[in-house]
Amino acid sequence: MRGLFVLITFCLFSLSLSAQIEYPIFKDTATFQAEDSGKLSLQIDNFNYLRNYEYFGDIPLGYTLIGYQFMPQLKYQLNKYFQLKGGIFLRREFGHKGFYQFAPVLTAKYQKKGFSLLIGTLEGALNHRFIEPIYDVENVITHRLEQGVQVLLNKKHLWLDWYVDWKKAIEQNSPYREELTLAASSRVKLINTSKLAVELPLQFMMAHKGGQIDASGLPLESLINSAVGASVTVPTNGPFLKAVRTEHYMAFYRDISGAKKQLYANGKGWYSSLLFKTKWVDIDARYWKGNQFYGPNGGALFSSISQKIAGYGEENRELLFLSLIYDRQLFPNLNVDVRFEPYYDVRNKLTEYSYSLFLRFNKDFFLKRIK
Repeated sequence: MRGLFVLITFCLFSLSLSAQIEYPIFKDTATFQAEDSGKLSLQIDNFNYLRNYEYFGDIPLGYTLIGYQFMPQLKYQLNKYFQLKGGIFLRREFGHKGFYQFAPVLTAKYQKKGFSLLIGTLEGALNHRFIEPIYDVENVITHRLEQGVQVLLNKKHLWLDWYVDWKKAIEQNSPYREELTLAASSRVKLINTSKLAVELPLQFMMAHKGGQIDASGLPLESLINSAVGASVTVPTNGPFLKAVRTEHYMAFYRDISGAKKQLYANGKGWYSSLLFKTKWVDIDARYWKGNQFYGPNGGALFSSISQKIAGYGEENRELLFLSLIYDRQLFPNLNVDVRFEPYYDVRNKLTEYSYSLFLRFNKDFFLKRIK
């Protein structure tokens, strides 16, 4: 099975297939138009989720997340270059009393000729387009809100997302460390036509904990993930098969902390995917082979450091995935995404699975024009 998967992936890559097929249900990025200048509107964003992990091995935890996120925001566009929006973010996790998360949100966004600068609540989570070993899909549920500064660039030959997510600030003698994520995700577009897209993804992320004025007594910690890859997509637009994509990455992990506390200080991994986008469902085959790899913001399944057992690790991880994805727009502004994601742990000879259901309603309601 493993040999067949690798052979198919290699053949397709040799034929120069692959690229980025997006799922709009997870995307927040949107440009605004000059004709909307002076417009005041109400944006309603409701995201419902069920994500269940039937995991019983020694590395990832097995658990269930079920609930909803509700984010109403008032949005005002001053002119064709500047927009301001703000409101509240509510997350209700079923089985817990009250709201699991309640937070204000506010974004100031400037855009011009493919360049955007955001300060406040970022266009985060899966908008960053990181691979799963570096950035877990689950972050769209558990870490949807990112606050800080973000620069976006979308040009003919380059897409770039650079940001600082300030997770926890400190004051003098705070009993904890400050926490932030500094990251950049980019894709160099070598070919971008209706028949073929070829891109070179470059990704970097540093998870940092530290500070000079805290009283935690804990050392600075800086963990770095990076990845370099190749992505090719061929739209077929057939009656059944719509597109084929394959992506291949070398991923890296390094602990650059002065006092290293993690089980491993350096690691790497190889990540390949082959996706068939069909009329009914998408079929996504993936392969991961990691050695002493750890992603502090990545999927626990890809890590060599156990999420379940303190001090335990598996130096080498080798996994095969075959995911089935049903992603559709049911009605305008209403999308559904259903996933069944089994995997096989080659070294432990273990088969497990997870499944997910996402439903999102996202729509702007015009209120009035303000001159």
